[in-house]
Amino acid sequence: MSDRMLRLPVRHFQIAQLYGPGMPPSGREGYHVGAVEKPVGQVGLVLVHCWNLGEADGPYPFKPGVRIPGQAGNWVPAARQVVRDRIAPALRAARRAGVPVFHLAQARYASRYDGYRKVQADPAMREPARDAVEGCVRPRTGEDQLAAEYGLDFPGCVWDTHAETFGIASDLKPAGTDAVVVNGWQLNRLCREGDIDTLVYAGFMADICLINSSGAIREMANRHRYNCVVLRECTVAYEYPETVEGRWMTFAAIRLIETEFGCSASAEDFIAAAEAAAGA
Repeated sequence: MSDRMLRLPVRHFQIAQLYGPGMPPSGREGYHVGAVEKPVGQVGLVLVHCWNLGEADGPYPFKPGVRIPGQAGNWVPAARQVVRDRIAPALRAARRAGVPVFHLAQARYASRYDGYRKVQADPAMREPARDAVEGCVRPRTGEDQLAAEYGLDFPGCVWDTHAETFGIASDLKPAGTDAVVVNGWQLNRLCREGDIDTLVYAGFMADICLINSSGAIREMANRHRYNCVVLRECTVAYEYPETVEGRWMTFAAIRLIETEFGCSASAEDFIAAAEAAAGA
């Protein structure tokens, strides 16, 4: 393992009186700053669901000038800009420094990448079957849920309707030793094999997949106990007419991560830390 160090400024949000004003303060409420200082080989960069939506050869390519602020789908143009201007430079810096890179994808398209085929071929990467848990006695159907969320004319999930073109954003294609995984079991196994205990996250959506998907922040922080860091400028959430101007859903998702699951860092600081480690 390299002895080059990654020194990354981070912040987290502390709650001092969780159970109300009758509780004596347990700390100082608000932001607390610190630093992650680790050998570069003990830190992994995880890119979550960085899709090629809107790209010329991807699903639903953008039409020039068509953008409707306040619509939930408005996250896609914002995400494309984040991928190009924020995540891609962070990825390049991580590779130069020797920080291991993981792409958290979905099984519907992961198998087209060499980085996943290697994972899939290893029997140790197959998650053991869990005991079945019976749910609601009259379960809501997936079709009913999609219709309620997106309307009766919803054409279907993009990984089904555009299976041939759907995949990872062109600016972030897996390369070299990058691993592609589809769940927390695989990510945890690879991190244990690589002696990685700190995961730096970027990707989408801030309020949904980045937190809740298997292999994303909630599972890796709470179930597997990794130190998780989100890069604040490297994600966006669904924004609604009431939140789009201030990007308050994105703000709330990052604050949730800073409070409950780990901490955050700026993309600029991550790139600087990686470049310093690369030059050490």
